[in-house]
Amino acid sequence: MNYHTIITLAVGAIIVDTIVGYILLLTKSGKTIRQWYSQFTIGAYTMDIASLVIGTYIATLLTSNYYLQFVYVVIIGLIHDTSFALFLNNVNTKGSKILQFFKDYAKEYGKKILLVDALMLISTLFVSNVLLNTFSNSVIIFLGVLFSYFGLLMVYSF
Repeated sequence: MNYHTIITLAVGAIIVDTIVGYILLLTKSGKTIRQWYSQFTIGAYTMDIASLVIGTYIATLLTSNYYLQFVYVVIIGLIHDTSFALFLNNVNTKGSKILQFFKDYAKEYGKKILLVDALMLISTLFVSNVLLNTFSNSVIIFLGVLFSYFGLLMVYSF
């Protein structure tokens, strides 16, 4: 089995975030996500991707077992989301547009966020694994650039 790298995890995250974004855009769902991209544009896209890379990378550091990585990434996502929720509930968010946005988002979607985040983390690990086992490094990087291009088109289309 090949081992994940930051590059493959980043490209996996770019692909997953871009596809999910287009699904929301084309199905006219995800009002809050539309607002997220409209208000914070490339910063929102970058934070989404970075969050996926961080969670999946930590899971791959904990074990090289492919199946355990899925378990760990869900646990890591749950720890991140609940810790962030505790932080938001104990800090004054009025002076920060982004922290206030996260607080409003959490109020609107509640525990559904945990499921969506877990699915995106799992998908990122899965896509990274497919990339590793199917393509050369240069093709993986090209796919990252290609999906980044489509992702930026998506971000500025919300």
